[in-house]
Amino acid sequence: MSRSTTTNELAKRRGYTYRLTRRQFLIASSAAALAACGPAATPSGAPATASAAATAGKPLKLGILLPFTKVYAELGNSMKRSADLYIKSKGGKFANRTVPAPIYEDEANDPQVGLQKTQKFIDQDQVDVMLGIVATPIAYAIRNVVDSAKLIFIETNAGGNALTRATTDCKPACKSKYIFRSSFTSWQISNPIGEYMASKKGVKEAFTFVSDYGFGTESQADFTAGLTKGGGKVTGTLKAPLGNNDFLPFVTQLKAQPTKDIYSFFSGTDAIGYIKAWNQLGMSAAGYKMNGAGFLTEQDVLKEVKEQAVGAITSLFWAVTLDNPENKAFTDLYQKEYNLLPDVFAVQQWDGMRAVDEALQKLGGDTSDKDRFIRALEDTSFKSPRGDFAFDKDTHNPIQDMYIREVKVVGGQAVNVISDKIARVQDPGK
Repeated sequence: MSRSTTTNELAKRRGYTYRLTRRQFLIASSAAALAACGPAATPSGAPATASAAATAGKPLKLGILLPFTKVYAELGNSMKRSADLYIKSKGGKFANRTVPAPIYEDEANDPQVGLQKTQKFIDQDQVDVMLGIVATPIAYAIRNVVDSAKLIFIETNAGGNALTRATTDCKPACKSKYIFRSSFTSWQISNPIGEYMASKKGVKEAFTFVSDYGFGTESQADFTAGLTKGGGKVTGTLKAPLGNNDFLPFVTQLKAQPTKDIYSFFSGTDAIGYIKAWNQLGMSAAGYKMNGAGFLTEQDVLKEVKEQAVGAITSLFWAVTLDNPENKAFTDLYQKEYNLLPDVFAVQQWDGMRAVDEALQKLGGDTSDKDRFIRALEDTSFKSPRGDFAFDKDTHNPIQDMYIREVKVVGGQAVNVISDKIARVQDPGK
């Protein structure tokens, strides 16, 4: 299919009534907008339960949409490794359902591509459950398609707040009951560290530097709200394009302004480039302090930058050094299988897979009744590598502890060491 083929043309070919308007495209592309709740992809003349084809005993078809190219490719690879490892650890069965190799598709960091691949999962592959998606604009783009098709979707990374909140575009406001999240929201990651820095660490001024796309914009706003609540203020902001190849000009601008505490959101190769530029320009020696959302110094980044990130302070709901039996077992299993330390992306995918598995145990493997499946997921709780895992029944987000972490070298490896905890952080959305 050529890239010039429009989403509406694709929908018509497949019997859908979905139409991607200019406004909906902006929603998919901007974190400032909320995902609409209007009509979405529905097979013409199909019954409401067309996507619920599986019954107990049949193979469980999983569709997993991840990035395998561009800036977040390693995140996608990590999540694929984790999904495959979970299935292997369960002997290839969830309840009485055999689980063949998942159907993996590349989201390609493109909302329209993500939408097309999601439609493929629904009408061609007829998957029982969909998981994945790293980038927030793609999660927003597919929201209506998943909701209309009544497809259970577990978001295993993208943190855009609106995905699991009621939106103002519906009258009355609505949200999708079919969407769950095993990862986080922007607010959960970004707001608590802002308030923590101001109220507990006495930081009264901070400068923000984030990736110029959906999640970066939301993270900046949520951090600013938290810092302000704690009595601090943001003195300025700077944004770099997603997939930026040269961070030196941006870090030069950071060094040219006087505020020493910098809050950032970058991930994947962007985080690697930023940290290297920070060191090249001697920012720490000049008194500047690197703070950020935890992805800035996750293990996928640290294995590349190593000690260059030492001293960075971040917030996240997990660290490879987190001391609990489940994290030790998971880390050992992952390291034995792949000769790599896991990262938070692997944890998120692992927990998403386990949530599906646990729900199927309660249902005897039967996924045909979507309302029963939803209730089973809502009631799911277990011990995760991150700690206690359970979904908030209002938002379908996890309620989770948020850890303040500092990068240190332990046993010759750069890792995030937990220095403090903000307990049971719950997204305020309803």
